[in-house]
This record gives sequence, structure tokens and C-alpha cells, in this order.
Amino acid sequence: MLLAQLTDTHIADPETDTELLVDNNARLAAAVERLNAESVQPEAILATGDMTDNGTAVEMDLLAELLEPLRAPLLALPGNHDVRETFRDAFDMPWATEDSHLSWAVDVGDLHIIGLDTLRPGSHGGLFDEERRRWLVEALAASEGRPTMIAMHHPPFLSGIHWMDSMRLEGAEDFADVVAATSNVVRIVCGHLHRPLTTTIGGVTTSVCPSTIHHVELNLDPAAPIEVIRDPAGYQLHHRNGSGWVSHIRYIDTGEPPVKPRWSLS
Repeated sequence: MLLAQLTDTHIADPETDTELLVDNNARLAAAVERLNAESVQPEAILATGDMTDNGTAVEMDLLAELLEPLRAPLLALPGNHDVRETFRDAFDMPWATEDSHLSWAVDVGDLHIIGLDTLRPGSHGGLFDEERRRWLVEALAASEGRPTMIAMHHPPFLSGIHWMDSMRLEGAEDFADVVAATSNVVRIVCGHLHRPLTTTIGGVTTSVCPSTIHHVELNLDPAAPIEVIRDPAGYQLHHRNGSGWVSHIRYIDTGEPPVKPRWSLS
């Protein structure tokens, strides 16, 4: 099985005065083109939040237009820059509630995927509260022991990048306890941090996908200023093989095509 993950695309209305370090919309278009060119097509594409910059209807329309060419089905979650009302209208998902969090659970082949909405309106930080805890426990029980992946926007851990950790997931410890109490969660995938990270939560490998736009600068000094950097951006491919799950980063717009070396393996 192959799954792709896009995150933090921050599609922007070109008529606004939003400061952009790169052309966010063009970057997503390039990512979609590259995804469609993958030699093995993913069975689904996870979009793990901050898909728009301000959550407006105009931005959601632009997002839909840019995502329309995708060959694989899209499974979308909101992030702190998105707005639930416009997000619900834009994506046809089996939302968990009518007026609360936009979580969902779907099957892709024999894999059960739970999309956990961690959005906390009015805050850049995320929330795992009692309502979402109860829903997640029920969703995990409904998976009936099948291999399960959890997708979410806010990572349930501290990154060490202190200004980003100020926008962390409240309730992360409770989330880890729920995961540790199960035996069928095989991966947790997240967004929000704009750079690739990997750790373990509740005994489960947990990864963060890089943004399609800029990265957050890696500076572990507690006094570090807010800085971002134009490191190569891209998306992730999560590949299940005989030994479990392996995650790859596909960089886009690097300007360097692949070449065949003169040496061989023979």
C-alpha cells in the first residue's frame, strides 16, 4: 500500500496583502503535478491541515481548483489556518459531527484511517479535549483490531523549536495514553511544523510531513527568534511493505532531474 501526504499548503487569495515567501499556490500546483507523475500511484492522499491561509471561501475555491487534477482520492483535515464551516462545505467526508470537530474514519483497503480534527478556533494551538478523546476511543474500538493510522494536524509532542511549541496540542498526554492503550495503531502522521520530524508516541512511530511552501528554521535555542527558511519543500509517501511502514520525502521544485550514474550494482 502507498499513501501520500500533503500538508500546510496555505493557499492564498492573490487579491489580499498576505506576505508570502514563495508562491504558495504555484507550489501546490507543482506538488499535484509531481504526485500525478509518481510511477506508483497512491491509494489515497492525506491532506493534514492548513490547506488555506485564512479559510475564506475564495481560498477554498482556489484550493479545490488546484486539487481537482489529483488522480488519487483525497482525505482532508482542517488545521488552525482553516475554518471549519468553509472546510466542511469544500470536502465530502464522513464528518464525525454536524456542528463540532471535523474528524472522520474511513477504510482504504485493509487499513483503517482515522482523521482527528485538532483545530481550536481562535488559536494557532490545537486541542484534544474530552469530547475528542471519547470519539477517538470509540473510533479505535470500531476498527475491530484492524491496522489503523491516525492523521492529525497538530503533532502530539514538543518539537524543541520553542516558538512552534507555544502552538502545541493541548491534551497531548491524554492522546498518548489513548494510543498506548490500543494495539492496532500502526502510524500517526501530522502537519503544522513545516518540517520533517519523527518520534514515538504511545509506542507508535509518529511523523510530521514537510510543508509544500517554506520550512520552519531548525533552531533549538529556547531564545531563538521566529524564523522560516526556503528549504526544499515537498510531500511524503508512506509505503507499507513486508517490514512495516516506510516514509519517504518527495522534494518538489529542486530544479534537479534524476540522472543515471555510470556505476551499476553488478
